[in-house]
Amino acid sequence: MRPGGHEILLSMRRAPGVPGLHEKWELPGGKIEFGETPEQAIVREIQEELGITVKPTRLLPYLHTNVWEYEHAVQHVVLSCYECDLQEDLLFGPPQDARWFRITDIDFDLTLPGTRQFVMLAAKHEEFDQVCIEFEYSDQPENAPRQFTVATQPTLYSRYGLVKYWGRIGQWSTMRIEEYGSPNELDERIVETAKRRLAHGFHIKALQGPRHYKALMRIVGMAKQKHEYCPTPTFS
Repeated sequence: MRPGGHEILLSMRRAPGVPGLHEKWELPGGKIEFGETPEQAIVREIQEELGITVKPTRLLPYLHTNVWEYEHAVQHVVLSCYECDLQEDLLFGPPQDARWFRITDIDFDLTLPGTRQFVMLAAKHEEFDQVCIEFEYSDQPENAPRQFTVATQPTLYSRYGLVKYWGRIGQWSTMRIEEYGSPNELDERIVETAKRRLAHGFHIKALQGPRHYKALMRIVGMAKQKHEYCPTPTFS
């Protein structure tokens, strides 16, 4: 990762025999050889793959597991990730099959499983989690409109927390916090919540989130299908 934490180096995986692996972006690294420490393996693998020298500085607090089916074998992989400092400036750009990405520009649909979680931890900020959608519903003219807000917010026990507020404008709101085990579960819950609010007559008052957050555009599409007014998302 470059100083400042806004750009990260990803490499392209080449594995023509495995569709789920081939031409996907991943964090540079590889397998530990017999007798190596994880730190030694990282230094060796990145030197072999990219020709650059790194210094591991911090083990990220997350493990990810993948199962890959090859032609003659099934492989169960447990992934850990270290934050590393570059020991050279890469003045002439990254090596072949590697590229610097701005954190906010990464399309995680084009990366290997686990990349998103590791990048989120390495980035040291909550930009991925700052999503907020406000709904409003007017049932009778004499009553204050009803409001419903859903926002992502890390909690003490999970990075994938969802906070919901609802009630009438100008009155006390009810709040509920939900926690999920992965960003995909959180994304699907947000979309399902929006679908239910729209089905109950609410309209979207405001949307805010990162530009890469595809769930926002799914929600905009649902509103347009119901011919509901939907404001343009505010991208953070």
